[in-house]
Amino acid sequence: MSMSQTPLKEHQHITPPLSFVDAPLTPPPTDKKAFTQAPRVIALFKDIQVGRHIKQHSWTEFQLTRGEHDEVERRLKQDESLLGYVKDKIRYDYDGGSRRLVVRMPTGVHELFIGGVEDGIHCQLKTIRGGSDKAALFAQKVRPARSTEIYFPVDDAPPTTKSKHEPDASFWHPDAEYPGVIIEISYSQKRKSVSRLAEGYLLDSDTSVRVVVGLDIEYGKKGSRKATLSVWRTHMVHTDDGDELRVVQEIADEAFRDDQGNPTDHPGLRLQLSDFACEELTEDVVRGGDQEILLSTQQLCQYLAAAEDMIRGQRVLVRHSILPGVKKRKRSETPPERMASDDEAKYVEQEQRAAKRMEDDDPDF
Repeated sequence: MSMSQTPLKEHQHITPPLSFVDAPLTPPPTDKKAFTQAPRVIALFKDIQVGRHIKQHSWTEFQLTRGEHDEVERRLKQDESLLGYVKDKIRYDYDGGSRRLVVRMPTGVHELFIGGVEDGIHCQLKTIRGGSDKAALFAQKVRPARSTEIYFPVDDAPPTTKSKHEPDASFWHPDAEYPGVIIEISYSQKRKSVSRLAEGYLLDSDTSVRVVVGLDIEYGKKGSRKATLSVWRTHMVHTDDGDELRVVQEIADEAFRDDQGNPTDHPGLRLQLSDFACEELTEDVVRGGDQEILLSTQQLCQYLAAAEDMIRGQRVLVRHSILPGVKKRKRSETPPERMASDDEAKYVEQEQRAAKRMEDDDPDF
């Protein structure tokens, strides 16, 4: 059932009053807005659900208008199946300040690469946990959270208005409201948005997010295998009007892999243990001597090459072989069992609710 709204003026055919024999009743005014992007967002969700969006963009942006995100949520709630699928399978961000909604569909290479980076960091955290000092106690609590949803308040907006993000990877201390480290993998459609994301993560969290890492792995000119690293942090600036918290790009698009796919001489990704939570939770870590977590360019290249090989089939993969002559038997299909009476009643009730929604939405019903 289409829930899209069409402006009222498209349905009005104005006739001079003298031509009316019996003047028709004037249709009542409507307060419903003609949202143009909400139905497109829902249509994209449905395409992803049925598998029609596999080879399309990995990063799709929608510029919504005031109230349109609420309309998206309302339509999702009317389709229980789609709502469950979106919550479970689809990653999307919503910036409550700019009203920009972004649907993320990362590729297999991106997912495997971020898994390697996440594992490399996690392994070093595990090594620190083996100690007996306060740094070890802190590291024992930090966990990778991958794409866990993060909600930020929106400046100059009602408390119920939130921005929602699902980053590619994050590391979270259980006593912290926000992750300390966030990692984003960028590619062609997303490249220009990463710096904007970093600024939002760092400032909207009041610097509870300590560092944002960007790894650009979709290469520039054709044939190039170049991949770059960027890092953002906050910096306090003293001005005549008072102190200002600003975002600084400490590392800006520096290559960790060259055009031929070889590691560069860049030092790689350097993080401090104190980066993994806000200052209130890391004072003891810093006092006891902060520890460094390093992923070299060789490691980053290794993770990326392994992801590319796995997805693009650049090496022969092993599979189990069964002996010749062995037959494979699957269970035969059984007739569908009769629906239980309580389930049947539930579906009848759902159909009645759908019919009622159609009646409420159709003024000519």
